[in-house]
Amino acid sequence: MRTNNIWLILLCCLVLTGCVKTKILDDVELIMTYGFDWDPATEKYKGIAVAPVYGRSEQAELGENIRYTGEAKTLQEINSFIQTEAPFQVEVGNILAILFSEDLVTNGVEEIIHAINEAPDIGRDINVAITQGDTETLLKTEYKMELTLSRFIEKLIENNSKSNIPKMNLHQFNYRLIGDGMDPFLPILEQSETSIDIAALGMMKDDKLVHRIPYEQFFIFKLLYQDCEDHTYEFEWEEKSETIAISSIRSTRSIHWKSKNEVVIKADIIGTLTESKKEGVKTFAKKKELEQAVSKKLKEESKQLIQTFQELEIDPLMVGASAKSKFRDWNRKEWESQYPEITITPDISFELDLSNIVQ
Repeated sequence: MRTNNIWLILLCCLVLTGCVKTKILDDVELIMTYGFDWDPATEKYKGIAVAPVYGRSEQAELGENIRYTGEAKTLQEINSFIQTEAPFQVEVGNILAILFSEDLVTNGVEEIIHAINEAPDIGRDINVAITQGDTETLLKTEYKMELTLSRFIEKLIENNSKSNIPKMNLHQFNYRLIGDGMDPFLPILEQSETSIDIAALGMMKDDKLVHRIPYEQFFIFKLLYQDCEDHTYEFEWEEKSETIAISSIRSTRSIHWKSKNEVVIKADIIGTLTESKKEGVKTFAKKKELEQAVSKKLKEESKQLIQTFQELEIDPLMVGASAKSKFRDWNRKEWESQYPEITITPDISFELDLSNIVQ
């Protein structure tokens, strides 16, 4: 009897394998980037889908792209409209990045994000970004690239996530969007004359864009947000009229609560001097003087950034989430009313890693 059951199970498995839907790669359009704009006149989303175009030799035509557009009030309807333009079946299971226009994010992305999250064939470990201007212009422009447009955007964001900005994929964005004591942020892409650049970081309050951090503040923000490794920092030593480049920066970040209304964000930094327009650092006295000057400058810049966050009532540094894990009686409404007034002190300590000092 038991043997018969085993044969029955094997027979069912064999039958089920014949029910799997198969698709030939040459007969589908693989959408790799999706952009969304908002039309206030029609109150509809405009979706721009980008797929790579490969010829007989994939490497020979690696940089070519094809675009489809659709306008509707729902994501599913946009996909259906795009299908009417495509000669092959459109598949979205290989998406690398989703882009939102600055206007759309300013008005709020909760509705379209909810639709994206409900799509079973869109993964969560994909890049999310904001475009300066509309996504249609950015995605429909022809660029001279060795990579496809989708691969270029993927590599651009991932490379900068290692050196300039914190990583923020769809999963992390969703977590910060609905989580207590935190707010999301996204990189902002802009067109240059021949390519695409990361121009800023967009700070959000709930699902709306409220502030932009320029490139000059990328390092400060990442320093306060997480541990850093292999970063660079250009220090303008105004008292000495010197410009000093510091590289191979490593830092550790931690949060220390003194009370419910006072917290210290501590960052311990080690870096190497790589460039100075004057004599450099040749004595221990000069080394200590430089370390103190860099620490002071970073602390001042950190205070200004934190003050901006509190004035805007946004918490991209996740200070509230830290408080929630620290204090058992943490209350969301109470925290939101107190957050702009609590004392958040940056404690920045910089150490110069030098081995050639002789005096």
